[in-house]
Amino acid sequence: MRRTASAAAVMAMTAALLPIPATLSSASAEPEEEGSAAPLVVDRITPDAIGEDSTLRVAGEVTNTTGETVEDVTVRMRYSRHPFTSRDELDKFATGEDWQPNASGPDEEFDGELVPDGTLEYSLSTPVEDLGLSSYGVYPMIIEAVDGDGDTLGAQYTFLPYTADSDEDDVPSVDLAWVWPLMDDPQRADDDTFLSGDLHDSVGAGGRLGRLLESGAQVPLSFEAGDEDLIEELGLDEAEEAEEAPAENATAEDDADSATPEEDEGDEDENGEDTEGSDEEGGAPPARTEGIPVTWAVDPSTLDDILRMATAEHEVIEDLLTDPAEEPVRHTRDPNTAAQVWLREAREVLAADTVVASPYANTDLAALLRNDMDSDAQASLRLGQEALARSLGLSADDRFAVPAEGIMEENVQELFTENGAYRFLLNEEAVPPASWISTTPTAQAPLPASGDGAEGEEPYALVSDSGLTDVLSMPSWEPGESTLALQRFAAETAMIAGESTGDERVVIAAPEPGWDPSPEFAAGVLDATDSLPWLSPERLDRVELSEAEDREETRKGLTYPDHAYGDELSSTYLGQIEDVGRDVRLFNSILVGDSDPFRPALVRLESVYWRDREAMAGATRSLVGRSVQSRREDVRVIPGDPVTLASSTGTTGVLVANDLEDEAVYVYLSLYSENSERLSIGEYTHHFEIAPGARTTVYVPLSARINGSTNVQVSLQNAAGEPISSQDTVIQVNATGLGTQALMISGIGLLILIAALAPRALRKWARKQAAKANATATAAKDGDGDGDGDGDGTEESEATEDAEAKAEGTGTAEPAEPGERGSEAPGADETSTEAGSGEGTDTPREAEPHTPAGTEPDGESRPDGSGAGK
Repeated sequence: MRRTASAAAVMAMTAALLPIPATLSSASAEPEEEGSAAPLVVDRITPDAIGEDSTLRVAGEVTNTTGETVEDVTVRMRYSRHPFTSRDELDKFATGEDWQPNASGPDEEFDGELVPDGTLEYSLSTPVEDLGLSSYGVYPMIIEAVDGDGDTLGAQYTFLPYTADSDEDDVPSVDLAWVWPLMDDPQRADDDTFLSGDLHDSVGAGGRLGRLLESGAQVPLSFEAGDEDLIEELGLDEAEEAEEAPAENATAEDDADSATPEEDEGDEDENGEDTEGSDEEGGAPPARTEGIPVTWAVDPSTLDDILRMATAEHEVIEDLLTDPAEEPVRHTRDPNTAAQVWLREAREVLAADTVVASPYANTDLAALLRNDMDSDAQASLRLGQEALARSLGLSADDRFAVPAEGIMEENVQELFTENGAYRFLLNEEAVPPASWISTTPTAQAPLPASGDGAEGEEPYALVSDSGLTDVLSMPSWEPGESTLALQRFAAETAMIAGESTGDERVVIAAPEPGWDPSPEFAAGVLDATDSLPWLSPERLDRVELSEAEDREETRKGLTYPDHAYGDELSSTYLGQIEDVGRDVRLFNSILVGDSDPFRPALVRLESVYWRDREAMAGATRSLVGRSVQSRREDVRVIPGDPVTLASSTGTTGVLVANDLEDEAVYVYLSLYSENSERLSIGEYTHHFEIAPGARTTVYVPLSARINGSTNVQVSLQNAAGEPISSQDTVIQVNATGLGTQALMISGIGLLILIAALAPRALRKWARKQAAKANATATAAKDGDGDGDGDGDGTEESEATEDAEAKAEGTGTAEPAEPGERGSEAPGADETSTEAGSGEGTDTPREAEPHTPAGTEPDGESRPDGSGAGK
């Protein structure tokens, strides 16, 4: 074993070895083209933490990517005998653009040619004591391949964490708490429409969320459906019925007020387990029995999407942005079995650990509050609680708040505080290290009090380590990438543990929400948390703020980065969301109860996910807007045939349909005549409720004053008189019954005329009969030889007429026509022979009616227009 003689010698060697200009770049370790093999791959480095008595082994392969045959390839290790002095120094070395170590380690030579795309497997090993490492720390190491001319074929930059010859108890350590994300971007427009099929793939055994669930569980999971009816087993049919029932639009304050004292204390959840965690505040810990404790950070919207996908038939859009002007292609899919299996496994796994939740769909709370959309911000928190209970049957630990992207302003903190949170998961941008700090501060940081929080609880931040977040985001899918990422994770944590701070510290490892590690890497970092001697696993719900007198000011106060203002959803965009929201409010105004079915869709549109996706956001917003309009049009007046009135009054039926399958509605029916002077509308039922999928007929009385056609406008409105559809239904009413009335009036007039003329005709007939009788009597007398009879007969006839006239109360002359009443025509004889009688007897002349020129006496016009009597 070789050791340095003194600190002076160490410093001299550092000066001699470290400031060598870089001759390699990180690009040399990458494939020239995407999908091609890397020129040098490191498949294995063991052990991950070397000690004095260890044997270092490095294995992998070399590929000739030059396109030409190379000869005499050598794979070798270069390193430095002096550890990094800071995490910044380690980070610079990893880029390959800083100084280069030149201490030589083991190598392996390959004689002969290596053709293009040819591959060689290598294996390097050496006793650690031969490396001459000085003390605990992290050392730089390069594995490189060169040809016989010394030209570099490929290289990988990695690290050697070294524990020296210390006993395990003497190795510095740091507590590490894990936040394990189960989050995805918003996957739906309206509740039934998925923007793509990505989530269907993600929940499978090989999908992102499937792999994260299994690696976080740290036990094998079954992704086989089995023989059971999962919809029934998971109660998904009941969940669907619960969604269809009108939901109470309760606020967070309502929930708090309605909680019973037992519920408010938070002793137990539905499974009888403590919802307050396992810290000093009491309660039994979650039931994890093996593996590293993790805190699951979930987005309730993601769980809600999975639940919807698992429960019922739904639609998936093929490509939303192909042609935004066209309606996208939709495919109907049955309930997804993989989603059902994922929920089955997740319900069991997550119940064993602490669960914390972001707002629904990771809403941009800062933007909402800045634009006075406080109700939407509150709704995102409430919806998150409801979705988590629906999908997993459990509640998140409401002491924790998970702001989007790990940053927040004071008003966002106040909103969370009012909902019971006082532990805030933030990143280092939100609570930066103090400028004078050169080491990694502990994760806990006090925050100023804000709002009406939990009584007696001081708010504090739990700050994730940004360096670890970057390491966890390293590529891990291509050959060798997982090995290098795990080695970097070991190096970062070893550097943190080796920093001399004198205080106990907690470091939080929190990957990005969209974390997509390989199974090897995801499982490897949890295994390393248990196996690396400088790491001590810690539960996040046990991480407490130290007492005030024991704290060091290692971090700045709550900070909202300058770039965050520009990153927020814009006022213009949120104004467009409010436009859709107004249509939603109008739709909600006719629903029975406090149902608000489009609220989740609006909150999904307010996610931070849309910050840099303008085209996708606009297309999704249009989908939601069209869906709202379509649902409004499902409550409608069904047009009928034109209405014909057979008389001046009648009744017509207006058929109103509620085609919503899961909502009862209460609507106001409005009708008005376009010409109220011609057609008026009587009293009818103005407002009524219609059950889901039902229809009802409203009977409306109509009254017409004039024949003709009149339009009646029909609309459905809410209680405030706002029309729920932009277009009215028109009913055409044709009044034809008034022609019958005219005939009736004419008939009545004819009867009156007949009644008036009948006496005159009877008198005329009587006179004729009397004249005939007198003539007969006279002839009889003459035949008997009683005188000449002319004079006697005439006198007798006149006497008879006078007697009849007196008996009838009239004169001998008939009533005169208009213009002749009261006098005879000048020069007329008092008596004359009746026209056309052909008899020699003298009788009074009947007054002829006045006949206008050009008219026949019977009232018919002559063709020539002249008038003549018969």
